[in-house]
Amino acid sequence: MYTTEPVANTLAPSPQEDQLAEDYASILGTLSRIDEAVREGAWQGVRDELDQLISAAEDMWSTLTDPDPSADDADADRRRFPVTADPATVRRLVTTYAEPYPLGRLLYPSNGATPPDLRPRQTPEDPALHDPHPETWT
Repeated sequence: MYTTEPVANTLAPSPQEDQLAEDYASILGTLSRIDEAVREGAWQGVRDELDQLISAAEDMWSTLTDPDPSADDADADRRRFPVTADPATVRRLVTTYAEPYPLGRLLYPSNGATPPDLRPRQTPEDPALHDPHPETWT
């Protein structure tokens, strides 16, 4: 994703964070195409995209459940690497990766709107904490 390289370089995501964002963006893209096919009554297209959705979901599942390569015994598939991805980093990557898809733009707008859980905390110096009428601020 050449257009997303500056964002990825700025965030310096782990390989797991980057892969999760790509996997999820793929799911959002597939869901967008399913929605378009349903709206147009293109039922064969819906069926084809549902196959793609299954593949995209399996890809994300695999990212979340890679077996531990250091385990050589039969129980190796039961031991997994822990998922250590930072959700804020993944969300910021998804905002960029899913931008080409209608559902991606709806759920992850790139217009600068920041979800409440990503906004900086207010400090005691913040006038919003002292003035109950922010509409009067100049």
